[in-house]
Amino acid sequence: TRFFLLFLGVQSMLGFFIAAFAGPSLVAPDLANNALPLYLARPFSRAEYVLGKASVLMIMLSLITWIPGLVLFLLESNLSGMNWMWINGRIVVGVFFGAWVWILVLTSMCLAFSAWVRMKHLGSVAIFVTFFGSAAFGGAANLILNTHWGSLLDISHSVGTIWVWLFGEQIRGGAGAVFFAVSRTGTTPLWTCVFALIALCAFCMYLLNQKIRGTEVVQ
Repeated sequence: TRFFLLFLGVQSMLGFFIAAFAGPSLVAPDLANNALPLYLARPFSRAEYVLGKASVLMIMLSLITWIPGLVLFLLESNLSGMNWMWINGRIVVGVFFGAWVWILVLTSMCLAFSAWVRMKHLGSVAIFVTFFGSAAFGGAANLILNTHWGSLLDISHSVGTIWVWLFGEQIRGGAGAVFFAVSRTGTTPLWTCVFALIALCAFCMYLLNQKIRGTEVVQ
């Protein structure tokens, strides 16, 4: 379990770097060239447009997260036998759903920044600042206010907490995977981490919705 959790963390960070450079160029060119009215004049909706853009990142991130993770699980099952596969079946749940938690969060962030930051390089910087800055703000809030609830501002903490639960691991010092490790001190309930990530995705979708329009009103 620890190996697959570490593998998921390493691959997810690799996907983060790739998405940070590829994501900002998904929507920004259409907005910069005023191409959305042309796209949306055709028989498909804004939701289908967003889903098409999101599928680019989702497919790419799937190819380097849960798909190779499941291939490794099947390889180990072939080497160790069916008994090992049944005993460690929760690993499949952890790898698949854990990867999709990260994929949805990262895709939402990339699309939102792509819509609001027209320059690709600034969009990549904004994604890096948001991810690593959230950890810094969360740690600062915990230190200043002498609380552990500031960890909810840390994206990696919320993702790591969900991963630890999906894999059936006990939260201990360094539990989790690389950048998504969760410490025993200052842990937050699982439901609060789920709510924090849902709120983040919803906010990103709200920002994206403000930009994906068939017409532009100039005041």
